[in-house]
Amino acid sequence: MKKFAIFFFFLLFALGIAIYGFLTAPQKVKQVKLEIVKGSGSWKAQISQHIFPFIKPGENIGPEEIEYLKELANSLPWVKKCDIALKNGTLLFRIVEAKPSLGLFFKGSTYFIRDNGFVLAKKDGVYPISPIYFYKGNSSPFMIENGFTKLKNLIRMEIALAKERIKNLNINGMKPKVTITDIGVNLIFPETKTIVYLGNSGNSWNNFIKFYKLINKLTSGVYDFRFSNLLIRGRNQCLNKKF
Repeated sequence: MKKFAIFFFFLLFALGIAIYGFLTAPQKVKQVKLEIVKGSGSWKAQISQHIFPFIKPGENIGPEEIEYLKELANSLPWVKKCDIALKNGTLLFRIVEAKPSLGLFFKGSTYFIRDNGFVLAKKDGVYPISPIYFYKGNSSPFMIENGFTKLKNLIRMEIALAKERIKNLNINGMKPKVTITDIGVNLIFPETKTIVYLGNSGNSWNNFIKFYKLINKLTSGVYDFRFSNLLIRGRNQCLNKKF
């Protein structure tokens, strides 16, 4: 009985090795398919262009090559998640597409930017995407990382701060046009024809919040909170007020 148990154990062990060897053995790729499992398919062409050149139909690929292709696909700006399977000669990429989290208008074009800062696409003119921010700085808000265009970390941080601060303002539900500059943020409220200049510091925003709570409304004019003196310029007035 003991000998039978030992024999049965080695039989299972040998069978396991055989199965493992079969599953991990290189397989010949007959065709490659890319399937968008979640998303509109907007970035399918870009994804294909960066993946397919690394695969030649007819070649043998094993687990290491498959893992490399998976890492490559997941590193692309347009891919949120990618799973790969090779079965019966078909190499299948199952893609969850990334979505733009915001738009940034810069030098006549709107850039679609995802949650990690990488640019997904560029469209001429002001494209109807929400939320959209405008950038007016002396240098480009973008950098190159791993061969792809990405929003600079500093600009991402400024946008995130502006978004949170505007959310906390709650100015009668009005949504301002937001412009990021080298020295701060400009808010334009079309409904009231109001322009607000703010610095990068939290103190500048706090002063604006205090001011708004005092007046409880925004009237037509220009409000500058970048400096210690609050400058208010209305249609028929120009005054400096210590705030």
